[in-house]
Amino acid sequence: MLEQQTYIKKCIKELAEITERNKPYTRLVFSEEFYSARRWLAREFNKLDLSIRTDHAGNLIGTLRSEYDNKKKVMVGSHLDTVQAGGRYDGVAGIVSSLAIAKHFRENNIKLPFHLEICDYLGEELNEWNISCLGTRGLSGLLDREILSRQDANQRILKDEINKIGGNTDKLNKKSDGFTDVLACFELHIEQGRVLEAAEKKIGIVKSIPSISRHKIRIEGRASHSGTTPMTERKDALVAASHIITFIDVEATKLSKKANRHFVATIGKIDNYPNAATIISGKVDLILDLRVVDANYRSEFLKKLSAEVNSVSLSRNVGVEVIDVAFSPYVELNSKVNKFIERSTKDLGYSYIYMDSGAGHDTAHLARSAPASMIFIPCKDGLSHCPEEYASTDNILKGTEVIARSILALAGEIV
Repeated sequence: MLEQQTYIKKCIKELAEITERNKPYTRLVFSEEFYSARRWLAREFNKLDLSIRTDHAGNLIGTLRSEYDNKKKVMVGSHLDTVQAGGRYDGVAGIVSSLAIAKHFRENNIKLPFHLEICDYLGEELNEWNISCLGTRGLSGLLDREILSRQDANQRILKDEINKIGGNTDKLNKKSDGFTDVLACFELHIEQGRVLEAAEKKIGIVKSIPSISRHKIRIEGRASHSGTTPMTERKDALVAASHIITFIDVEATKLSKKANRHFVATIGKIDNYPNAATIISGKVDLILDLRVVDANYRSEFLKKLSAEVNSVSLSRNVGVEVIDVAFSPYVELNSKVNKFIERSTKDLGYSYIYMDSGAGHDTAHLARSAPASMIFIPCKDGLSHCPEEYASTDNILKGTEVIARSILALAGEIV
């Protein structure tokens, strides 16, 4: 597939140019930049003579149709949307890889006994409606009425945006019937960490995606004058918050070592009220992002957090409440699909390891309904969700070869 290296580089460059000019690389779902990227992808689909459709969940799909008279299909793809000031490769590497596979099969007249669907899954990144993986959740029947009715800061209703882009939210109340015909789902993605780079391996075969939950921790103190309130009479919500943040970091570090599998806990968002230099904090909202492979360790952590919250509430004389915001369960990826990937990686002579994912991905939702897995390729210094994010064309090509060979191996078993 060396003939696709130039094509991969060209596609990465062209998509990088579709961004908010003053904030590279930003292509938020439903933004004008996102619509432009979708138009770019549709043009590429047309160049490859793929049939094009948008499904009920708003996923854009280009299909390399099989000459065989059946409905069986293989899905391969990722996502075009980005986070604010994100990178050029998150999601995009998987989209471009999928296009390169279709181009290789088309140009070499390779006939498959099933349809090959190249998918841009809608809105994988967390967005203004506080929900990620819109397209694959929609396929899996996980976009309920409450989620679809959510509004963003500009009063845009989520279901209206999905319908505008070509979806049909009236038909998203159940799992897609199309999953009955899916033989396998593949996704290539940059690792977004340093495991592959540190191990000097080219391919990561993903065996699981962790449970991901978010919890709001609300601390209610009492705002008062910073200069006149004695230290012994304060109900400082921010000081109480600092104790909880430190506990979360220390306890998560202990449990991650003890579990010896993926376990991370992060406080990345803090809202402090009234947030003024001369006023003692009256209220703090924290968002805890918790990602865990082992359910027992997750339960242990949350029990210890509950005890710590009660302790801080008493010792600092503040009110503390923990509110569950979102939860995606742990998912094991398909072992049979991984065997195809492993065999293909070995045949190509590329080094590999099996690994857990630390991030959530569209494949997590696909795997609940169809045989699905994904591969990671290295990214420089593990940096992601930032403009410095980088994956070499050579590594993207290697991952592309692995998935292409896996698809052909699957085809060989069917014929």
